[in-house]
Amino acid sequence: MNGQILSGRIIEVEAYLAFEDEAAHSFKGETKRTKSLFSEPGIAYIYSIHQQVCFDVVCTTPTSVLVRSLEPIEGIELMKELRGKVNLKDLTSGPGKLCKALGITKQHDGIDLVNSEIYIVDDGFKSTEIIKSKRIGISKAQHHEYRFSIESEFLSKKT
Repeated sequence: MNGQILSGRIIEVEAYLAFEDEAAHSFKGETKRTKSLFSEPGIAYIYSIHQQVCFDVVCTTPTSVLVRSLEPIEGIELMKELRGKVNLKDLTSGPGKLCKALGITKQHDGIDLVNSEIYIVDDGFKSTEIIKSKRIGISKAQHHEYRFSIESEFLSKKT
């Protein structure tokens, strides 16, 4: 953004399985809002919920993974400016927070996450433990443990 790299390590995600998961936006089929979910894997599905923007990655059409939180790495001062916050631990510790900190908007819906200004790369980090738990803020399909995280001070909510 403005010639500066904004980056972070993904530390928390939630899976939304197509057609079998009532909490998945794709559960009832394609709509104007969910069109990106029904495109190719590696596409961004960006949507608004509760007055915030969320960022999902389409994995297998139309299954997606919501990126819930990041550990900020590069461009932290610009992220703070975009968020209007100075507390590092609160900067990207939630789906709406990380989108605001990275400048992700609804205009990014449908972009290719391999060949665009927003992309995901493997930085070689290996966690010793992946924590599996129930999703946060979901009333449907609560019996599933589709939230995955690593221990971090930057989680949206402790498990």
